[in-house]
Amino acid sequence: MCLIFSTFCSFGQKKKSKKEEARAIQKFRIEQSQRFEIEVGMFDKPYDIINGKEDGVLMVRDTDERDKKGNPKFELISLDTALRVRWHKDYYINRFWRYRGYDYHNGAFYLLFKYEKGNSRDLKILELPLEDGDTTHYTIKNLVPLRLTEFEMTPGAAILGGYFGDNPVAIHYNLNTGKSIVLPGIYQNKSELIQILVEDEKQTFVVIVSEKTMDKRNTLAVKTYDFDGNLIGNTSLDPDFDKALVYGRAAGINLDLNLIAGTYSAKKSNYSRGLFVASIDPQGKQKINYYNYGDLENFFNYMRARRQERIENKIKRKKINGKKLKFNYRLLVHDIIEHGDQYIMLGEAFYPKYNTSSYYATSGYMGPGAYGSYFAGYRYTHAVVIGFDRRGNVLWDNSFEIEDVLSYTLDQFVHVEIRGEDVILLYMYDNEIRSKIIHGSDVVEGKSFDPIKLTFQDDVLKDNHSESSGLESWFGNTFLAYGTQSIRNMRDQGVKMNRRVFYLNKINYK
Repeated sequence: MCLIFSTFCSFGQKKKSKKEEARAIQKFRIEQSQRFEIEVGMFDKPYDIINGKEDGVLMVRDTDERDKKGNPKFELISLDTALRVRWHKDYYINRFWRYRGYDYHNGAFYLLFKYEKGNSRDLKILELPLEDGDTTHYTIKNLVPLRLTEFEMTPGAAILGGYFGDNPVAIHYNLNTGKSIVLPGIYQNKSELIQILVEDEKQTFVVIVSEKTMDKRNTLAVKTYDFDGNLIGNTSLDPDFDKALVYGRAAGINLDLNLIAGTYSAKKSNYSRGLFVASIDPQGKQKINYYNYGDLENFFNYMRARRQERIENKIKRKKINGKKLKFNYRLLVHDIIEHGDQYIMLGEAFYPKYNTSSYYATSGYMGPGAYGSYFAGYRYTHAVVIGFDRRGNVLWDNSFEIEDVLSYTLDQFVHVEIRGEDVILLYMYDNEIRSKIIHGSDVVEGKSFDPIKLTFQDDVLKDNHSESSGLESWFGNTFLAYGTQSIRNMRDQGVKMNRRVFYLNKINYK
Protein backbone atom coordinates (compact mmCIF):
# COMPACT_ATOMS: atom_id res chain seq x y z
CA MET A 1 0.00 0.00 0.00
CA CYS A 2 1.09 3.54 -0.66
CA LEU A 3 0.72 6.27 1.98
CA ILE A 4 1.00 9.84 0.79
CA PHE A 5 1.23 13.07 2.82
CA SER A 6 1.37 16.44 1.18
CA THR A 7 0.71 20.13 1.04
CA PHE A 8 -1.13 21.53 -1.94
CA CYS A 9 -0.45 23.42 -5.14
CA SER A 10 -2.93 25.88 -6.60
CA PHE A 11 -4.44 25.91 -10.07
CA GLY A 12 -5.72 28.63 -12.39
CA GLN A 13 -7.62 29.22 -15.62
CA LYS A 14 -7.38 32.03 -18.11
CA LYS A 15 -11.09 32.76 -17.97
CA LYS A 16 -12.82 32.82 -14.61
CA SER A 17 -16.02 30.87 -14.17
CA LYS A 18 -18.91 32.04 -11.99
CA LYS A 19 -17.72 29.73 -9.23
CA GLU A 20 -14.23 31.25 -9.37
CA GLU A 21 -15.66 34.77 -9.29
CA ALA A 22 -17.66 33.80 -6.21
CA ARG A 23 -14.49 32.53 -4.54
CA ALA A 24 -12.63 35.73 -5.41
CA ILE A 25 -14.92 37.86 -3.19
CA GLN A 26 -15.13 35.49 -0.23
CA LYS A 27 -14.90 37.03 3.22
CA PHE A 28 -13.43 33.75 4.46
CA ARG A 29 -11.42 31.46 2.24
CA ILE A 30 -11.21 27.71 2.46
CA GLU A 31 -7.74 26.39 3.24
CA GLN A 32 -6.89 22.73 2.70
CA SER A 33 -3.53 22.49 4.43
CA GLN A 34 -3.10 18.73 4.80
CA ARG A 35 -4.21 15.63 2.97
CA PHE A 36 -3.80 11.95 3.73
CA GLU A 37 -4.46 9.31 1.14
CA ILE A 38 -4.05 5.56 0.98
CA GLU A 39 -4.38 3.42 -2.13
CA VAL A 40 -7.32 1.03 -2.20
CA GLY A 41 -8.51 -1.61 -4.63
CA MET A 42 -11.55 -1.39 -6.86
CA PHE A 43 -13.62 -3.66 -4.62
CA ASP A 44 -12.18 -2.69 -1.23
CA LYS A 45 -14.62 -1.53 1.40
CA PRO A 46 -14.46 2.14 2.45
CA TYR A 47 -13.11 3.24 5.83
CA ASP A 48 -15.28 4.36 8.70
CA ILE A 49 -13.98 7.60 10.20
CA ILE A 50 -14.18 7.83 13.99
CA ASN A 51 -13.90 11.43 15.10
CA GLY A 52 -11.62 11.95 18.11
CA LYS A 53 -11.89 15.76 17.94
CA GLU A 54 -8.61 17.32 19.23
CA ASP A 55 -7.11 13.82 19.49
CA GLY A 56 -7.31 13.06 15.77
CA VAL A 57 -9.24 10.33 13.95
CA LEU A 58 -9.32 6.55 13.65
CA MET A 59 -9.84 4.90 10.26
CA VAL A 60 -11.53 1.49 10.50
CA ARG A 61 -12.13 -0.97 7.68
CA ASP A 62 -13.50 -4.49 7.57
CA THR A 63 -11.42 -6.14 4.83
CA ASP A 64 -12.01 -9.24 2.72
CA GLU A 65 -8.73 -10.74 3.92
CA ARG A 66 -9.05 -13.80 6.19
CA ASP A 67 -6.70 -15.79 8.40
CA LYS A 68 -6.44 -19.61 8.31
CA LYS A 69 -9.56 -19.94 10.48
CA GLY A 70 -11.59 -17.69 8.17
CA ASN A 71 -11.60 -14.75 10.57
CA PRO A 72 -11.74 -11.31 8.88
CA LYS A 73 -9.03 -8.71 9.22
CA PHE A 74 -9.85 -5.23 10.49
CA GLU A 75 -7.48 -2.50 9.44
CA LEU A 76 -7.00 0.29 11.99
CA ILE A 77 -5.14 3.55 11.22
CA SER A 78 -4.82 6.27 13.88
CA LEU A 79 -4.03 9.79 12.63
CA ASP A 80 -3.23 12.95 14.59
CA THR A 81 -4.68 16.37 13.76
CA ALA A 82 -1.96 16.97 11.15
CA LEU A 83 -3.11 13.74 9.42
CA ARG A 84 0.12 11.95 10.32
CA VAL A 85 -0.01 8.24 11.14
CA ARG A 86 0.13 7.63 14.89
CA TRP A 87 -0.16 3.84 14.52
CA HIS A 88 -1.36 1.36 11.92
CA LYS A 89 -2.53 -2.10 13.00
CA ASP A 90 -4.33 -5.15 11.69
CA TYR A 91 -6.75 -6.94 13.99
CA TYR A 92 -8.39 -10.32 13.36
CA ILE A 93 -11.73 -11.04 15.02
CA ASN A 94 -13.88 -14.18 15.09
CA ARG A 95 -15.91 -14.36 11.88
CA PHE A 96 -19.22 -14.57 13.78
CA TRP A 97 -18.72 -11.15 15.35
CA ARG A 98 -20.27 -8.41 13.20
CA TYR A 99 -19.07 -4.80 13.36
CA ARG A 100 -22.00 -2.65 14.51
CA GLY A 101 -20.82 0.75 15.77
CA TYR A 102 -18.16 3.00 17.26
CA ASP A 103 -17.56 5.90 19.63
CA TYR A 104 -14.74 8.02 21.05
CA HIS A 105 -14.56 9.06 24.69
CA ASN A 106 -11.91 10.29 27.09
CA GLY A 107 -8.78 9.28 25.20
CA ALA A 108 -9.92 5.97 23.71
CA PHE A 109 -11.71 4.68 20.63
CA TYR A 110 -14.41 2.02 21.09
CA LEU A 111 -15.62 -0.51 18.52
CA LEU A 112 -18.87 -2.44 19.03
CA PHE A 113 -19.47 -5.97 17.70
CA LYS A 114 -22.48 -8.28 17.85
CA TYR A 115 -22.24 -12.09 17.86
CA GLU A 116 -24.47 -13.50 15.13
CA LYS A 117 -24.47 -17.26 15.33
CA GLY A 118 -27.17 -19.50 16.76
CA ASN A 119 -29.18 -17.98 19.60
CA SER A 120 -26.36 -15.93 21.09
CA ARG A 121 -27.11 -12.24 21.63
CA ASP A 122 -23.74 -11.28 23.10
CA LEU A 123 -21.99 -8.00 22.36
CA LYS A 124 -18.30 -7.17 22.42
CA ILE A 125 -16.60 -3.81 22.93
CA LEU A 126 -12.98 -3.23 21.91
CA GLU A 127 -11.24 -0.36 23.69
CA LEU A 128 -8.28 1.13 21.80
CA PRO A 129 -6.27 3.75 23.75
CA LEU A 130 -5.20 6.74 21.72
CA GLU A 131 -1.47 6.35 22.37
CA ASP A 132 -0.82 2.79 21.22
CA GLY A 133 -4.09 1.09 20.20
CA ASP A 134 -3.48 -1.93 22.48
CA THR A 135 -6.92 -3.50 22.77
CA THR A 136 -8.99 -4.34 25.84
CA HIS A 137 -12.03 -6.63 25.38
CA TYR A 138 -15.38 -6.36 27.13
CA THR A 139 -18.05 -9.01 26.49
CA ILE A 140 -21.67 -8.16 27.29
CA LYS A 141 -23.87 -11.15 27.98
CA ASN A 142 -27.01 -9.76 26.41
CA LEU A 143 -30.26 -11.53 27.30
CA VAL A 144 -32.32 -9.15 25.14
CA PRO A 145 -32.32 -9.65 21.33
CA LEU A 146 -31.60 -5.98 20.74
CA ARG A 147 -31.76 -4.32 17.32
CA LEU A 148 -29.05 -1.73 17.91
CA THR A 149 -29.44 1.93 16.94
CA GLU A 150 -27.41 3.84 19.58
CA PHE A 151 -23.96 3.40 21.14
CA GLU A 152 -22.51 5.96 23.56
CA MET A 153 -19.67 5.74 26.07
CA THR A 154 -19.56 7.40 29.49
CA PRO A 155 -16.72 7.25 32.04
CA GLY A 156 -16.68 3.58 32.99
CA ALA A 157 -19.81 2.47 31.13
CA ALA A 158 -21.41 1.87 27.74
CA ILE A 159 -24.97 2.90 26.89
CA LEU A 160 -26.58 0.71 24.22
CA GLY A 161 -29.91 1.66 22.68
CA GLY A 162 -32.19 -0.13 20.27
CA TYR A 163 -35.43 -2.06 19.94
CA PHE A 164 -36.88 -5.29 21.29
CA GLY A 165 -39.65 -5.92 18.79
CA ASP A 166 -41.35 -2.52 18.37
CA ASN A 167 -40.33 -1.24 21.79
CA PRO A 168 -37.27 0.87 22.62
CA VAL A 169 -34.74 -0.47 25.12
CA ALA A 170 -31.57 1.04 26.57
CA ILE A 171 -28.90 -0.95 28.45
CA HIS A 172 -26.22 0.34 30.84
CA TYR A 173 -23.08 -1.82 30.90
CA ASN A 174 -20.48 -1.17 33.63
CA LEU A 175 -16.97 -1.77 32.27
CA ASN A 176 -15.50 -2.28 35.74
CA THR A 177 -18.00 -4.78 37.18
CA GLY A 178 -19.10 -6.42 33.93
CA LYS A 179 -22.74 -6.03 34.97
CA SER A 180 -25.51 -4.71 32.72
CA ILE A 181 -28.93 -3.32 33.60
CA VAL A 182 -31.93 -2.34 31.50
CA LEU A 183 -32.53 1.38 32.05
CA PRO A 184 -35.89 1.99 33.72
CA GLY A 185 -38.62 4.13 32.19
CA ILE A 186 -37.92 3.57 28.48
CA TYR A 187 -39.72 0.39 27.45
CA GLN A 188 -42.97 1.63 25.87
CA ASN A 189 -45.32 0.07 23.35
CA LYS A 190 -44.35 1.09 19.80
CA SER A 191 -42.58 4.29 20.81
CA GLU A 192 -39.32 5.55 19.31
CA LEU A 193 -35.83 6.06 20.71
CA ILE A 194 -34.86 9.57 19.58
CA GLN A 195 -31.52 10.43 21.19
CA ILE A 196 -28.96 9.49 23.82
CA LEU A 197 -26.89 12.50 24.90
CA VAL A 198 -23.95 12.20 27.33
CA GLU A 199 -23.24 15.32 29.40
CA ASP A 200 -19.85 14.80 31.05
CA GLU A 201 -19.90 18.09 32.97
CA LYS A 202 -23.20 17.21 34.65
CA GLN A 203 -22.13 13.55 35.07
CA THR A 204 -25.46 12.53 33.55
CA PHE A 205 -26.87 11.31 30.28
CA VAL A 206 -30.25 12.07 28.72
CA VAL A 207 -32.48 9.68 26.78
CA ILE A 208 -35.28 11.14 24.64
CA VAL A 209 -38.10 8.84 23.55
CA SER A 210 -41.40 9.47 21.83
CA GLU A 211 -44.59 8.49 23.62
CA LYS A 212 -48.35 9.06 23.39
CA THR A 213 -50.45 11.51 25.37
CA MET A 214 -53.75 10.42 26.91
CA ASP A 215 -55.58 11.49 23.73
CA LYS A 216 -53.09 9.57 21.49
CA ARG A 217 -51.04 12.52 20.30
CA ASN A 218 -47.30 12.14 19.85
CA THR A 219 -45.01 13.82 22.36
CA LEU A 220 -41.48 13.50 23.72
CA ALA A 221 -40.25 12.32 27.12
CA VAL A 222 -36.89 13.43 28.53
CA LYS A 223 -35.30 10.93 30.95
CA THR A 224 -32.14 11.81 32.85
CA TYR A 225 -29.79 9.23 34.41
CA ASP A 226 -26.62 9.43 36.46
CA PHE A 227 -23.53 7.60 35.24
CA ASP A 228 -24.53 4.51 37.26
CA GLY A 229 -27.79 4.21 35.29
CA ASN A 230 -30.11 5.50 38.03
CA LEU A 231 -33.16 7.45 36.80
CA ILE A 232 -32.96 10.92 38.39
CA GLY A 233 -35.34 12.90 36.16
CA ASN A 234 -38.37 12.15 33.99
CA THR A 235 -40.37 14.81 32.17
CA SER A 236 -42.96 14.37 29.42
CA LEU A 237 -43.53 17.42 27.28
CA ASP A 238 -47.14 18.59 27.21
CA PRO A 239 -47.90 20.05 23.75
CA ASP A 240 -50.89 22.30 23.00
CA PHE A 241 -54.12 20.35 22.44
CA ASP A 242 -54.03 20.85 18.64
CA LYS A 243 -50.34 19.90 18.23
CA ALA A 244 -48.08 16.85 18.40
CA LEU A 245 -44.31 16.76 18.84
CA VAL A 246 -42.62 14.81 16.05
CA TYR A 247 -38.88 14.93 16.77
CA GLY A 248 -36.47 16.71 19.11
CA ARG A 249 -32.89 17.09 20.26
CA ALA A 250 -31.61 18.03 23.72
CA ALA A 251 -29.11 20.70 24.73
CA GLY A 252 -27.92 21.23 28.30
CA ILE A 253 -27.99 24.99 28.87
CA ASN A 254 -26.65 24.88 32.44
CA LEU A 255 -26.98 22.77 35.55
CA ASP A 256 -30.45 24.16 36.26
CA LEU A 257 -32.22 24.03 32.92
CA ASN A 258 -32.69 21.70 29.96
CA LEU A 259 -33.75 22.73 26.50
CA ILE A 260 -35.37 20.58 23.79
CA ALA A 261 -35.83 21.80 20.21
CA GLY A 262 -37.45 20.02 17.30
CA THR A 263 -40.48 19.82 15.06
CA TYR A 264 -44.22 19.76 15.73
CA SER A 265 -47.19 18.67 13.62
CA ALA A 266 -50.97 18.63 13.66
CA LYS A 267 -52.60 16.06 15.97
CA LYS A 268 -52.58 13.02 13.70
CA SER A 269 -49.89 13.95 11.19
CA ASN A 270 -46.29 12.79 10.74
CA TYR A 271 -45.46 15.88 8.67
CA SER A 272 -44.08 18.83 10.60
CA ARG A 273 -45.71 22.27 10.41
CA GLY A 274 -43.04 24.16 12.27
CA LEU A 275 -40.45 24.20 15.02
CA PHE A 276 -40.79 24.13 18.79
CA VAL A 277 -38.38 25.07 21.58
CA ALA A 278 -39.15 23.74 25.07
CA SER A 279 -37.39 24.67 28.32
CA ILE A 280 -37.59 22.51 31.46
CA ASP A 281 -36.45 23.66 34.93
CA PRO A 282 -35.37 21.33 37.79
CA GLN A 283 -38.92 21.27 39.18
CA GLY A 284 -40.22 19.97 35.87
CA LYS A 285 -41.91 23.24 34.93
CA GLN A 286 -41.92 23.60 31.17
CA LYS A 287 -42.58 26.20 28.53
CA ILE A 288 -42.99 25.42 24.82
CA ASN A 289 -42.72 28.03 22.08
CA TYR A 290 -44.03 27.17 18.58
CA TYR A 291 -42.93 28.68 15.28
CA ASN A 292 -44.89 27.93 12.11
CA TYR A 293 -42.67 27.65 9.04
CA GLY A 294 -44.60 30.57 7.57
CA ASP A 295 -43.53 32.75 10.51
CA LEU A 296 -39.85 32.32 9.72
CA GLU A 297 -38.26 35.08 7.70
CA ASN A 298 -36.02 33.03 5.41
CA PHE A 299 -37.46 29.49 5.40
CA PHE A 300 -38.51 29.63 1.72
CA ASN A 301 -35.35 31.27 0.35
CA TYR A 302 -34.29 27.98 -1.25
CA MET A 303 -37.11 28.27 -3.79
CA ARG A 304 -36.88 29.97 -7.16
CA ALA A 305 -37.71 33.67 -6.94
CA ARG A 306 -41.20 33.52 -8.49
CA ARG A 307 -42.33 30.55 -6.43
CA GLN A 308 -40.96 32.11 -3.24
CA GLU A 309 -42.82 35.34 -4.02
CA ARG A 310 -46.12 33.48 -4.52
CA ILE A 311 -45.73 31.63 -1.22
CA GLU A 312 -44.87 34.78 0.72
CA ASN A 313 -47.82 36.66 -0.79
CA LYS A 314 -50.16 33.84 0.29
CA ILE A 315 -48.74 34.04 3.81
CA LYS A 316 -49.35 37.81 3.93
CA ARG A 317 -52.93 37.44 2.72
CA LYS A 318 -53.64 34.78 5.35
CA LYS A 319 -52.17 36.96 8.09
CA ILE A 320 -54.41 39.85 7.09
CA ASN A 321 -57.39 37.54 7.67
CA GLY A 322 -55.97 36.30 10.97
CA LYS A 323 -55.08 32.86 9.60
CA LYS A 324 -51.94 30.86 8.86
CA LEU A 325 -50.93 28.74 5.91
CA LYS A 326 -50.38 25.10 6.84
CA PHE A 327 -47.07 23.78 5.51
CA ASN A 328 -46.10 20.11 5.68
CA TYR A 329 -42.39 19.27 5.73
CA ARG A 330 -40.08 16.47 6.75
CA LEU A 331 -37.22 18.02 8.70
CA LEU A 332 -34.21 16.20 10.12
CA VAL A 333 -33.08 18.09 13.25
CA HIS A 334 -29.42 17.92 14.33
CA ASP A 335 -27.53 18.73 17.50
CA ILE A 336 -27.93 22.15 19.09
CA ILE A 337 -24.81 24.34 19.27
CA GLU A 338 -24.18 26.69 22.18
CA HIS A 339 -22.71 30.06 21.13
CA GLY A 340 -22.37 32.83 23.69
CA ASP A 341 -25.79 33.67 25.08
CA GLN A 342 -27.70 31.99 22.28
CA TYR A 343 -28.23 28.52 20.83
CA ILE A 344 -28.19 27.51 17.18
CA MET A 345 -30.23 24.66 15.75
CA LEU A 346 -29.69 23.16 12.32
CA GLY A 347 -32.27 21.13 10.41
CA GLU A 348 -32.41 19.70 6.88
CA ALA A 349 -35.61 19.38 4.86
CA PHE A 350 -36.05 16.31 2.67
CA TYR A 351 -38.63 14.16 0.91
CA PRO A 352 -38.61 10.56 -0.34
CA LYS A 353 -38.21 10.39 -4.10
CA TYR A 354 -39.74 7.65 -6.23
CA ASN A 355 -38.97 6.96 -9.87
CA THR A 356 -41.25 5.25 -12.35
CA SER A 357 -40.00 2.65 -14.79
CA SER A 358 -41.69 0.59 -17.45
CA TYR A 359 -41.36 -3.18 -17.60
CA TYR A 360 -42.92 -6.22 -19.27
CA ALA A 361 -44.78 -8.95 -17.44
CA THR A 362 -43.59 -12.34 -18.67
CA SER A 363 -44.99 -15.83 -18.41
CA GLY A 364 -43.12 -17.66 -21.13
CA TYR A 365 -43.85 -14.79 -23.51
CA MET A 366 -43.64 -11.04 -23.61
CA GLY A 367 -46.71 -9.74 -21.87
CA PRO A 368 -48.23 -6.26 -21.95
CA GLY A 369 -46.20 -3.27 -20.82
CA ALA A 370 -46.70 -1.93 -17.31
CA TYR A 371 -45.32 0.72 -15.02
CA GLY A 372 -43.94 0.45 -11.51
CA SER A 373 -42.36 2.84 -9.01
CA TYR A 374 -39.32 2.30 -6.84
CA PHE A 375 -37.67 4.22 -4.02
CA ALA A 376 -34.81 6.34 -5.43
CA GLY A 377 -33.60 7.91 -2.17
CA TYR A 378 -34.19 10.98 -0.03
CA ARG A 379 -33.96 14.29 -1.87
CA TYR A 380 -32.64 17.13 0.29
CA THR A 381 -34.02 20.60 -0.48
CA HIS A 382 -32.51 23.01 2.06
CA ALA A 383 -31.07 23.48 5.51
CA VAL A 384 -32.70 25.69 8.12
CA VAL A 385 -30.63 27.38 10.82
CA ILE A 386 -32.31 29.05 13.80
CA GLY A 387 -30.84 31.15 16.62
CA PHE A 388 -32.75 31.32 19.90
CA ASP A 389 -32.15 32.54 23.46
CA ARG A 390 -32.20 30.68 26.78
CA ARG A 391 -35.97 31.06 27.04
CA GLY A 392 -36.63 29.51 23.66
CA ASN A 393 -37.37 32.76 21.80
CA VAL A 394 -36.27 32.77 18.16
CA LEU A 395 -33.82 35.59 17.50
CA TRP A 396 -33.20 35.00 13.80
CA ASP A 397 -33.47 32.38 11.07
CA ASN A 398 -31.83 31.65 7.75
CA SER A 399 -31.62 28.89 5.14
CA PHE A 400 -29.19 27.26 2.75
CA GLU A 401 -30.32 25.58 -0.44
CA ILE A 402 -29.05 22.03 -0.96
CA GLU A 403 -28.62 21.09 -4.60
CA ASP A 404 -28.25 17.63 -6.14
CA VAL A 405 -28.05 15.62 -2.91
CA LEU A 406 -29.93 12.31 -3.07
CA SER A 407 -29.21 9.74 -0.36
CA TYR A 408 -30.58 6.31 0.55
CA THR A 409 -29.95 7.08 4.22
CA LEU A 410 -30.88 10.10 6.33
CA ASP A 411 -27.47 11.55 7.18
CA GLN A 412 -26.34 15.03 8.08
CA PHE A 413 -24.96 16.86 5.05
CA VAL A 414 -24.85 20.54 6.06
CA HIS A 415 -22.53 21.59 8.88
CA VAL A 416 -22.06 24.83 10.81
CA GLU A 417 -18.95 26.82 11.69
CA ILE A 418 -19.25 29.95 13.82
CA ARG A 419 -16.80 32.80 13.36
CA GLY A 420 -17.58 35.68 15.71
CA GLU A 421 -21.01 36.89 14.63
CA ASP A 422 -20.86 35.10 11.29
CA VAL A 423 -22.14 31.58 10.66
CA ILE A 424 -20.62 29.50 7.85
CA LEU A 425 -22.86 26.77 6.39
CA LEU A 426 -21.21 24.13 4.23
CA TYR A 427 -21.70 20.71 2.69
CA MET A 428 -19.83 18.53 0.21
CA TYR A 429 -21.12 17.07 -3.03
CA ASP A 430 -19.13 15.38 -5.80
CA ASN A 431 -15.67 16.53 -4.67
CA GLU A 432 -16.79 20.09 -4.10
CA ILE A 433 -17.35 22.04 -0.88
CA ARG A 434 -20.33 24.36 -1.14
CA SER A 435 -20.61 27.09 1.46
CA LYS A 436 -22.63 30.15 2.43
CA ILE A 437 -21.94 32.79 5.09
CA ILE A 438 -24.75 34.38 7.09
CA HIS A 439 -25.02 36.92 9.89
CA GLY A 440 -28.30 36.28 11.65
CA SER A 441 -31.05 36.71 9.06
CA ASP A 442 -28.70 38.43 6.59
CA VAL A 443 -26.59 36.75 3.90
CA VAL A 444 -22.98 37.93 4.02
CA GLU A 445 -21.88 35.79 1.06
CA GLY A 446 -23.93 33.71 -1.34
CA LYS A 447 -23.04 30.14 -2.22
CA SER A 448 -19.37 29.51 -2.99
CA PHE A 449 -17.81 26.42 -4.60
CA ASP A 450 -14.37 25.02 -3.70
CA PRO A 451 -13.08 21.76 -5.18
CA ILE A 452 -11.46 19.13 -2.97
CA LYS A 453 -7.75 19.63 -3.60
CA LEU A 454 -5.66 16.69 -4.75
CA THR A 455 -2.12 15.69 -3.85
CA PHE A 456 -0.10 16.51 -6.95
CA GLN A 457 -0.32 19.44 -9.35
CA ASP A 458 -1.16 17.26 -12.35
CA ASP A 459 -3.64 14.98 -10.58
CA VAL A 460 -6.96 14.84 -12.44
CA LEU A 461 -10.13 13.14 -11.25
CA LYS A 462 -11.44 10.52 -13.64
CA ASP A 463 -14.95 11.64 -12.73
CA ASN A 464 -16.50 14.06 -10.25
CA HIS A 465 -18.34 11.40 -8.29
CA SER A 466 -16.70 10.60 -4.95
CA GLU A 467 -17.74 7.31 -3.38
CA SER A 468 -18.47 6.99 0.35
CA SER A 469 -17.70 10.68 0.77
CA GLY A 470 -18.50 12.80 3.78
CA LEU A 471 -17.82 16.05 5.60
CA GLU A 472 -17.98 16.56 9.34
CA SER A 473 -16.96 18.99 12.06
CA TRP A 474 -13.63 17.96 13.52
CA PHE A 475 -12.18 20.26 16.20
CA GLY A 476 -12.20 24.01 16.76
CA ASN A 477 -12.92 25.62 13.39
CA THR A 478 -11.64 22.60 11.46
CA PHE A 479 -13.58 20.19 9.26
CA LEU A 480 -12.68 16.84 7.78
CA ALA A 481 -13.59 15.83 4.22
CA TYR A 482 -13.16 12.21 3.15
CA GLY A 483 -14.07 9.72 0.45
CA THR A 484 -12.81 7.50 -2.35
CA GLN A 485 -11.43 8.98 -5.58
CA SER A 486 -10.14 7.62 -8.88
CA ILE A 487 -7.23 9.79 -10.07
CA ARG A 488 -5.14 9.98 -13.25
CA ASN A 489 -1.73 11.65 -13.47
CA MET A 490 0.08 11.77 -16.83
CA ARG A 491 2.97 14.11 -15.99
CA ASP A 492 4.38 14.01 -12.45
CA GLN A 493 7.47 11.83 -12.06
CA GLY A 494 7.28 8.92 -9.63
CA VAL A 495 3.49 8.98 -9.50
CA LYS A 496 1.25 6.21 -10.77
CA MET A 497 -0.62 7.00 -13.96
CA ASN A 498 -3.85 5.66 -12.40
CA ARG A 499 -4.61 5.24 -8.74
CA ARG A 500 -7.68 4.77 -6.58
CA VAL A 501 -7.40 6.26 -3.09
CA PHE A 502 -9.30 6.86 0.10
CA TYR A 503 -8.49 10.40 1.23
CA LEU A 504 -8.91 12.75 4.15
CA ASN A 505 -8.55 16.51 3.68
CA LYS A 506 -8.19 18.98 6.56
CA ILE A 507 -10.50 21.95 5.96
CA ASN A 508 -10.14 25.40 7.57
CA TYR A 509 -11.66 28.80 6.90
CA LYS A 510 -9.19 31.70 6.95
